[in-house]
Amino acid sequence: RSPKTNAHVERFIQTVEKELWMIEGTEPTVDEMNRKLFRYLSFYNFVRPHQGLGYKTPVEKFEEYIKKLQGVHHVLNENTDTSQTAYLSS
Repeated sequence: RSPKTNAHVERFIQTVEKELWMIEGTEPTVDEMNRKLFRYLSFYNFVRPHQGLGYKTPVEKFEEYIKKLQGVHHVLNENTDTSQTAYLSS
């Protein structure tokens, strides 16, 4: 944990409170809260663009990250002999 991580978590909680709970103006039951939170998290991650992510959704940004990692993995595999014989012969 770091102060920066904590700030991100605090901001997320503030966003959820502002966009989800404060709209209603009533106290929902735990089941209602769980259903609404699940729907909201789906919206938040798959639909809602984020300014800090270049107006992309978290899922879009994550997919870009995975593609970048796959490219690095591909380059590493091309430039590294990972066969068992390479390790056994050294």
